[in-house]
Amino acid sequence: MGAHNIDSILSHFDRTADQYFSREELYDKLRKGRSLRIKYSVDVRTPLLHIGHAVNLWLMRYMQDLGHKVVFVIGDFTTRIGDPDGRLETRPFMSADEVAENIQSFTEQAKLVLRFDDPNLIEIRRNSEWYDKMSMSAFIDLASLVTQAKLLSRDTFRARVAHNREIYVHETLYPILQGYDSVVVESDLAIIGSDQLFNESMGRLLQEKYGKAPQSIVTTQITPGIDGRGKQSKGQGNYIGLLHSPRDKFGRTMSIPDELITRYFKMYTDTPLNEIAKMSDFIESDPRDAKLRLARAIVARYHGDTISAAEQDYFEHTVSKGMPPEVLPTVAVMGPQIEALDLVALCRYGKSRSDTRRLIRQGGVELDGQKLKDPEALLTVKTGDILKVGKRDWFRIEISKPIRLETEHLWMEPLHMHEIDFLSKYLPAWELVKYLGLTPHEAPKIAESKARELLRDVIFQKDPKSAWLWKITKRDEPGNILGVSLLHRDKVHENTQQLWLAPGTADTALVTKEALTAINDYAFFMLDFQSMMFKDAFDYATQPKSIDVLTHIFKQLDTTQLNKDIPFGEGGFTPDGWKMLQDWRRMMSPWQFAPQPTPAPQSRFVPEPEPEATPAPTLAPALTPAARKRAPKVPILEPPMLKPPFGGEPEE
Repeated sequence: MGAHNIDSILSHFDRTADQYFSREELYDKLRKGRSLRIKYSVDVRTPLLHIGHAVNLWLMRYMQDLGHKVVFVIGDFTTRIGDPDGRLETRPFMSADEVAENIQSFTEQAKLVLRFDDPNLIEIRRNSEWYDKMSMSAFIDLASLVTQAKLLSRDTFRARVAHNREIYVHETLYPILQGYDSVVVESDLAIIGSDQLFNESMGRLLQEKYGKAPQSIVTTQITPGIDGRGKQSKGQGNYIGLLHSPRDKFGRTMSIPDELITRYFKMYTDTPLNEIAKMSDFIESDPRDAKLRLARAIVARYHGDTISAAEQDYFEHTVSKGMPPEVLPTVAVMGPQIEALDLVALCRYGKSRSDTRRLIRQGGVELDGQKLKDPEALLTVKTGDILKVGKRDWFRIEISKPIRLETEHLWMEPLHMHEIDFLSKYLPAWELVKYLGLTPHEAPKIAESKARELLRDVIFQKDPKSAWLWKITKRDEPGNILGVSLLHRDKVHENTQQLWLAPGTADTALVTKEALTAINDYAFFMLDFQSMMFKDAFDYATQPKSIDVLTHIFKQLDTTQLNKDIPFGEGGFTPDGWKMLQDWRRMMSPWQFAPQPTPAPQSRFVPEPEPEATPAPTLAPALTPAARKRAPKVPILEPPMLKPPFGGEPEE
């Protein structure tokens, strides 16, 4: 490689570099013209990459485009220890599952910059490859190459000593392990933040001890976060993340202090340096327009010019002029009344409720142009209302039509939060929440606010839901709540279906039968139980046999058998359960069934009426003691004399 080309490469590095160890050494390596192995060491304890981290990634991408290889060293072994850098407290150990999940997230973010499409340009390694196989003897040999004085010279450890804090042995080993990674992968160059200089210098030391050429090191400059204070971090919230949407990247860039505009242009865009120099007067005289140009350049680098231009139009229309965009995302609300906190939380996926509460109190939320101040205020909304959340996000409210289960005498609709307070007159909230993963002896200890939080999680759960809370009312008295039904779709809970009726409810047997029939019918016909979800539905229709066995039996039945009224107990199906399965299969495969006589007109969810003297219904006969232990119980909380549909005893 010619001297001119090498000078050009180093000039490119100079734009964002802080220190070289050493520049002459790197020059000599480039002069030899061979492909360099660039070590990218990753601790995935915090799987967040922001544009500050990406400064190093873009230098690596530049080298990839010149034909050099990035060795992506995932510290799945060392991450479990955790780099003690800059910390006075010892990091907790991480589980292997947590590490694996973080690796996936980290890799997806790195792909936004680095090339992963050519094996000549990327090599992915995990340091567990060598550390899981390293013998104690080999490890002692490795540790013997580094002195205690060398390790304790690290500023982090010196700070611990100064503050009389403990230093654990495994923490002192972290730099040795990360340094040895450089030996194994034969690293030629490490491009790092200054916080990793000690660890990568250890790599140089160990490479020399093992008779290898030491890696060159380039540290890059650290730029303050978007608040102008300290470096970018998730904890401070002052960062622009690689996973942030183009809109968030644009908006966060527009919030930086004016004095950071030039530095951000230099560090975070590929705008030529001579153009940045020419903009100095423009930046000083018109910082807002300069930031618009900066935000567009940052977004374009990750998402392209078309998206960048669209985000500028959106920002100027909505933020600068304060007008809602022409196309708004919709937030669906189940009813016209909802607490302000619940409404705004629906629009801030991934944000904590405490953060949302703070945003409301600070005046950062508007409903149809009126600021909301009280997170607990009960709002009355309608379809078409405009909600503005923060400075940049707008939503159109739509009152969605609730799912209504109808029977001859009942209506069942999703429960609303304000109705929880009404129910508490008859039933303490913990009576409901003890079926949301809590044990009965824990439930009474749950504070009222915690109970509401658990119930809120079910009511405002996003699709696809795993649980539903329905209120039960009479068709001719929709304002009179008779009870509540809770249905779980998953297998996490021991009890998948619960029903509570208010004390003093008349015709409890009839109400119970109609409500349970409607829920079971809904589960089979409305929840798309074609595969795994269909297996879950067996809980409502069969005796407690092996799900796999029952599924196999049902799939093997021929047309004649499907049209047959199975005698009770054959194949493990109850009569009611068999009828439900026939109806489900008839909907999926109508050609397998003989034509049925046209029934008398009635509601889809209406069961056959029973004489008043009929005792409380069950969906299965009494089970043996052994089978009863395996049966998914459906406890009826009120009144206590009712029997669960599966033959179990009511809970006290």
